[in-house]
Amino acid sequence: MTTLSTPRLQIRPWQRHDRPALERMAVDRDMMRYVTGGKPWSAARIDAFLQRQSENHDVHGLAFGAVTHRAHDRVIGLAGIQPLDSGAFELGWWIWKDHWGQGYATEATLAVVAHARYALGLDCLYAVIDPPNAASIRVAEKLGMTFDRRISARETRAERPDQPISLYRLLF
Repeated sequence: MTTLSTPRLQIRPWQRHDRPALERMAVDRDMMRYVTGGKPWSAARIDAFLQRQSENHDVHGLAFGAVTHRAHDRVIGLAGIQPLDSGAFELGWWIWKDHWGQGYATEATLAVVAHARYALGLDCLYAVIDPPNAASIRVAEKLGMTFDRRISARETRAERPDQPISLYRLLF
């Protein structure tokens, strides 16, 4: 995975010493509210996520990477692209709750979208969003994404209960 830089952030491949930062996010009920309905991830699921991102990078040349703040090189979230089961590609992001409302999600995803379009040559991205997640819907709309349709979470790679989720789409 290429390291992407913005004025305040870097998006880079996960490193071994990043695991505690991912775990902090993945076990926090506020952070996981719209990912797993507030259920924390187990250690095995965290390890599987990191392994899957490494495999996605090796197979597809893209993944969800660690978002770090350039001023202090600490992981404050994740952003990137991963394949959906349908063969399309998902744009995804999480920002640690202490940094919500500062524009980091939009800044990170704008860099990822530009990379997807110009370096990877993709022509479409989807965002999988829990319908009540107004903050993520605002980020998607700032990127120019539009509501595509509601589907079951079972139709994606999401490890969620069978619940409705919204797909937002960005065509290049």
